[in-house]
Amino acid sequence: MSTYLYGITFADHPAEVGDLRGVGPSPSPARVLAAGDELRAVVGDVDGELRAKRRDLLAHQEILQALCEKGPTLPMRFGVVADDDTAVAEEIAAKAEVYTAALQRVRGHVEMNVKVSHREEAVLGQILAGDEEIRNLAASLREDAGRGQAEQVRFGELVAGRLEEREGEDANAVLSYLLPLASEHAPGPRVDGCFFNCSFLVPQEKLAEFQDAVQRLTTLVEEVAEVRAQGPLPPYSFTEDE
Repeated sequence: MSTYLYGITFADHPAEVGDLRGVGPSPSPARVLAAGDELRAVVGDVDGELRAKRRDLLAHQEILQALCEKGPTLPMRFGVVADDDTAVAEEIAAKAEVYTAALQRVRGHVEMNVKVSHREEAVLGQILAGDEEIRNLAASLREDAGRGQAEQVRFGELVAGRLEEREGEDANAVLSYLLPLASEHAPGPRVDGCFFNCSFLVPQEKLAEFQDAVQRLTTLVEEVAEVRAQGPLPPYSFTEDE
């Protein structure tokens, strides 16, 4: 039997997870484990091979969501397993200062993730309408379908370059629009089809205002872009270093 780690909290966190089933082939209830004077670990027992099945991923997320709703929580990624309770408690106690600082950082905050993708046809139309060089080259290619490959390559490179510039400009505009409502932001990895992928650490008292701003943004750019927001989420993007 091994110990599975869901997250780390302060000792005074009103954790209510005993009714939630955990991960593993024979799920056991989550429980709270003392890890020094000021910190607690929320753990569970796992026996046998652990796989990232949908049921287990959802169980992991449900426990973390319940913890985050009650107080600051450092969420673990799926699959963090130790030999036993003692190993977990000793590891957390040994780095208590680091974990305490991380919990203070996210106290009173939630994570919101925002992704934005262009409606390519609409954006290309705007680029063609607003760029004389591209417009003239497109016209000449239409008039003379036999023009050399070099001209066609040049046209493709010009369009790709303008698209990249537009993505950068629009990404900066989206960030500037939402950033005043967040304490921190963390750019995410490149996502196919999206020119913007960023997580925001949002104070809970500003969450409704942030969500309203996302909705306004969705309306403002709906002709040329699609906005997708996820959250509130456990603050993975702001605790991973710890």
